[in-house]
Amino acid sequence: MCSTRCTCLVFTSMQAIIGALGTRSLARAPYVDFEDVDEFRALRSSTALRYARLIARVVDSHMQNRGVSKFDWSKTDEMLMGVSNFPELRKHGVAVLMRLTHKRGLGFLLSLNNTIIMAVTVACRTYCDVHRDSMLRDLHNGRSESLTANYVRDVKHYMVRALLLIVCTSSSVDDGPLNSLFRECFATMHYPTHILFYIPRHRVREYVLALACITHARLGCGADGGPLMGQCLQEDTLRMIVGFIDFH
Repeated sequence: MCSTRCTCLVFTSMQAIIGALGTRSLARAPYVDFEDVDEFRALRSSTALRYARLIARVVDSHMQNRGVSKFDWSKTDEMLMGVSNFPELRKHGVAVLMRLTHKRGLGFLLSLNNTIIMAVTVACRTYCDVHRDSMLRDLHNGRSESLTANYVRDVKHYMVRALLLIVCTSSSVDDGPLNSLFRECFATMHYPTHILFYIPRHRVREYVLALACITHARLGCGADGGPLMGQCLQEDTLRMIVGFIDFH
């Protein structure tokens, strides 16, 4: 198992490279009629969990593929040396991601999947490089350790860590590469108290229509022909309310 120093090196190297990947521009995000921010958060978290399970299956399958010839590199050899390209993630990853966007925006999902693959590949290679150096130091100092003793567990950990850095399952709803998807699907409204509130874009029209209706002479009347309560709102008040909403 990697020492504390080894672990720090892996995280430092991995986060630096994956941080650069996180600033890559993805394909145009699709419009998705999420019910609310909570649904967006839930889909993001469940998608990350399913993708993490896919990563675990792929690593296990590679580590169980010893090959049939000692002269050819097997998938296990590629994993141990950190040169795996994980074609299984390219094949099945988009299917895992589709629920995130209600099966919309294939180009965006392909772009996101490519970024995830690069991130987990960087994580795997970084771990292998640092672990190999650590092993060589241990051997030089008279200590020995099986290369694969904790390899599968640790490499899964770092690859999933890389996945989370890309998908960004933190408390922030509009951070990381998924920022473009969030901005495409949610508008913002600033209350006078400077509290930021997120509104699904498909509901913005409903809110504006409701405000417009109470200013209409016919729609603003009750059954008895008298003015409704909504007409107590003056035009300047309505303009201020609409002004708090970001339509772009």
